Amino acid sequence: MDENIYKDGGSEDTILPEDENPFRNELKTSPNIKTSLSGTVTELGSNQAKTNFFASEEMASDAEGLIHSGFVFSAASYAAMAAVNETFSVVIGAKIHFFAPTKIGENVEFDARAQFNDSAKREVRVIGKTRDIKVFEGTFQVVVLEDHVFKIYKANVQKQAAQRQRSRAKAEEEAQNS
Repeated sequence: MDENIYKDGGSEDTILPEDENPFRNELKTSPNIKTSLSGTVTELGSNQAKTNFFASEEMASDAEGLIHSGFVFSAASYAAMAAVNETFSVVIGAKIHFFAPTKIGENVEFDARAQFNDSAKREVRVIGKTRDIKVFEGTFQVVVLEDHVFKIYKANVQKQAAQRQRSRAKAEEEAQNS
């Protein structure tokens, strides 16, 4: 096997961004995500997922074809979310390492494995490889919620506003009684 990950390879194992996602019916998470930017799920199982991320020209950060690391992180995050595969889940933290740069035309295959299935907070280990060479490794913390994060946030903001309003009213009442 050629160890040069920068050498142009064949396209026989390349899943292009426009290829249809074969797991669209089984995936509960991120139904509107652009697979051309975040990768395509290639395997999906209980607490595990594999995705294939194709680095395209629109992701380049310079004239040499270096892919901005944010796109690689986003693709790894999507793999983590697919491994958890819950409708209402969100990444709340990550510890990551990049071991090599990614360039235009490369594929990064992500393997994500979730732990703590019975917990609302899951830890997902994600490894990304280009031509069998590790280019990314990270641990993502994903929390599983009972409703959409924005609905929960809105309810909490409304609750806090009501508490502040009660506190102000109580303070005004105490001020009038003194």
